[in-house]
Amino acid sequence: MGIQDVGTLSLGQWVAVCRIWNKAQGGGQSAAPSDDEFEKAVLAARGVH
Repeated sequence: MGIQDVGTLSLGQWVAVCRIWNKAQGGGQSAAPSDDEFEKAVLAARGVH
């Protein structure tokens, strides 16, 4: 979908564009991992089980 002229977008199209933009830019209310989850992820990334 070309958005060269944002004035021609419907409200639904504009909302969809904003949601995808926010998601791509890291927007949102995701919680940070707990200390245990973080340590588990670090060990998994290092190959330690």
